[in-house]
Amino acid sequence: MAKAKKFTVFERGRIVELHKQGLSQRAIAADVGRSKTVILHFLKDPQGYGTKKSSGRPKKISPALSRRIRMAVRQDTGRSSSQIKAITGADCSPITIRRHLRRKGFKNKKRGHVSFNATKLPV
Repeated sequence: MAKAKKFTVFERGRIVELHKQGLSQRAIAADVGRSKTVILHFLKDPQGYGTKKSSGRPKKISPALSRRIRMAVRQDTGRSSSQIKAITGADCSPITIRRHLRRKGFKNKKRGHVSFNATKLPV
């Protein structure tokens, strides 16, 4: 489910004032234009509203590491993900680097295939 935008400072003040005047949560929600549930949660803890830390697994690639990876690719597009890992000092797998580059819009570059006949020396 998508997150809604947080209350502005004005909306917070308005909700607190309407609550002090004795209006119901439903009436406050109608006045502010938000759901009565979000009004209820705000009124339970106005100071703690919007301070919850985001959950989930932390990213392996930080923004600084992302810049270093992209810079390494721009310097030499023929580098493998293992070489990029060694150059940047990344603490993740080469697969993670490939996935990251794909998300950033970089495409895989296939190298030309040299046939066996082309490698034979003339007799």
